[in-house]
Amino acid sequence: MKKLLVVLLSMLMVVTLFGCSKPAEDETQPSDEPKVTEIDELNIAFVPSKPADVILAAAEPLKQMLIDKLAEKGFKVGTVNIDVGTNFAVVGEGMASGAIDIGFLNSSTYILYSDSVDLLLEALRNGVGDANGRVIMPSEGITPWNSGITTDAKELAAGYAALTYVNIATEKGADLYQKTLDGTLTWEDLDSARWQSSSPTSGSGYIYPSIWINNTFGEGAGNEKRTIASLSNLVADQSYSDMMSALLTGGCDVIVGYADIRKDELSTTNFEAAYKDEIAAGKYKNIWDIIKIIAVSDFIMNDNISVAKQEVDPKMTPELVKALQEVFMDIGSTPEGLACVEPYSHKGYQIGQDSDYDGTRAAAKLFQE
Repeated sequence: MKKLLVVLLSMLMVVTLFGCSKPAEDETQPSDEPKVTEIDELNIAFVPSKPADVILAAAEPLKQMLIDKLAEKGFKVGTVNIDVGTNFAVVGEGMASGAIDIGFLNSSTYILYSDSVDLLLEALRNGVGDANGRVIMPSEGITPWNSGITTDAKELAAGYAALTYVNIATEKGADLYQKTLDGTLTWEDLDSARWQSSSPTSGSGYIYPSIWINNTFGEGAGNEKRTIASLSNLVADQSYSDMMSALLTGGCDVIVGYADIRKDELSTTNFEAAYKDEIAAGKYKNIWDIIKIIAVSDFIMNDNISVAKQEVDPKMTPELVKALQEVFMDIGSTPEGLACVEPYSHKGYQIGQDSDYDGTRAAAKLFQE
């Protein structure tokens, strides 16, 4: 028995010694050198929101910026090619086929090809804020827009709202505004007013206000589809400055446009000319005293940067996509980087989500016929 115990203890000691010993260092051990992924080329395309030569001239330094910054992330890129699509669909089709890796897209092109592309980053531009410079969000409704002057916000925003304006210095405008506050506004009230809008292709001057009309008084209320085109008294294809001038002088009752036309210098000039006596008498101080908002749209999203899905473009791995997010956010935080996208007025980038573009999808659905 003692001999058996001695044998077992000896075997245990052998196992323990071998189990605790370090393996010999050989070529199978991990290297201290960071892993480098080689990529022959990256193909980038911009939608033609501005002339191609202007976009390409500004974006030229972006090529080397991407090569250098991706190298810091462990991606050795041979060539970065930058092009501008001959039209918006060409860029979307190129991404859907995997020929274009990265696209600077407008929101409409993004949703049209969202089965083949993934959102990388949302572009930021100067937002519209309250008197304190805080960005006013669509979810806040009409109250902050009617609480005083609006400003260029201190913060950036991923989109802008479309507003529906009335003049409460007129009888009709005051009636529409009060009924909006009371929650008693009807389609008949709107339809009896004299409207002015921009062209049917304008997001803020036609499409997004039409979504509000349809959601509130049309299909969203169990009625037939109703848009700006359904109004009985409409003058379309007007410029924003002409619309505001007409609203101030009684030429119409309701206008629609971007947030915030009231901030424009010409709006102030027209207000001061139309209400000179009332201003002198102290009745009104500024245009915000009489031009009020009865509807606010969802954000009309700015442009974005998207990438082809990995299913159609195998090189777009999750690791590369993450690196591209970080790199573009870094580039968008420097004057040199922003100069590359100056034709698009981008002021930076943020990580967003696909649902941010649901308003764009609603617009496309409403006008798909």
